[in-house]
Amino acid sequence: MERWAGWQPGLRWTPGGIAAGGPAAARALVPAGGRLGCHAVGSARPPRRPPAWDAGHGRLLALGGAGLLATSALVVTARSRARSRAGQMAGRYARAVEQLGCEEPGVRVGGIRALERVARDSPGHHPAVMEALVAFIRERSGQRQPPSGPGSQAGQRSPWPDVQAAITAVGRRRAGRDLGPVDLAGADLAGADLTGADLTGALLTGAVLARADLLTAKLVRADLSGADLGGARLAGANLDGADLTGADLTDADLAGADLAGAELTRADLAGALWPADGPVPAGWVRHAGSGQLIAAGTGAARGTGRPATPLSVPRGPARGIKTGGPDRRRFAS
Repeated sequence: MERWAGWQPGLRWTPGGIAAGGPAAARALVPAGGRLGCHAVGSARPPRRPPAWDAGHGRLLALGGAGLLATSALVVTARSRARSRAGQMAGRYARAVEQLGCEEPGVRVGGIRALERVARDSPGHHPAVMEALVAFIRERSGQRQPPSGPGSQAGQRSPWPDVQAAITAVGRRRAGRDLGPVDLAGADLAGADLTGADLTGALLTGAVLARADLLTAKLVRADLSGADLGGARLAGANLDGADLTGADLTDADLAGADLAGAELTRADLAGALWPADGPVPAGWVRHAGSGQLIAAGTGAARGTGRPATPLSVPRGPARGIKTGGPDRRRFAS
């Protein structure tokens, strides 16, 4: 009885029920007992799988393991190559920057060319390369080389070859990789060749660009306030939205330039060759013969005390501009 007492309450009645019910109760419980026994045996011994299934499963496991190993190897190889490439780029950049400080001009030019290639090959190094080149231009541009010939005037100077190489590299950079504007504020770029240069949004406040070649240059939204552009060739340049407040544009060639939205407050335009079909800013008139601007009511170029004379630079195709009003020297598109 103690053994029966240990059974669960729901099962105690089973033996008694069998005794009380007789053979019918016993026969009713036998199938159930048989099924329970069968399930117990089945749970302990799983059904055998066909040999073909086992072989296919093994092959799948082998293929999956091989694929995983191959993928891991490819990832490791790619990471290794990326680290190697990054190390090579860092080394190239460091060597090129070191060359900028050499005394030999040819070595400096070689360093500039090497930096330009690094910026082209590695987008991640582009901002650092441009910053190094711009700093080099600002520092070296103040060290002007003497006039090229005995008959040249003192003002007819041009940048050193290494400075010009750096200017060219900055002007043809991939501007879409820039993290900020090109900062050449106060740089002396007189006589520099910036033909077709992309200086969109550049900071050129107070820069000296006298007699510089800026043909077809992109100066959209550039800050040229207070800049010296006297005698500069700006034919076909895009100056849309440029700030030319207080800039010196005396004798500059602006034929065919796009001046839509350019700010020209207090700009000196004496003798500037203006677009043929563009409106003349307030306070200025176009000379009938030369097409140059002269101060209204004076008959002489402002600041020069002489009548306007034709420029010797070739004239580009004129492009139309729209004026924002007679009371301001600002053009609006």
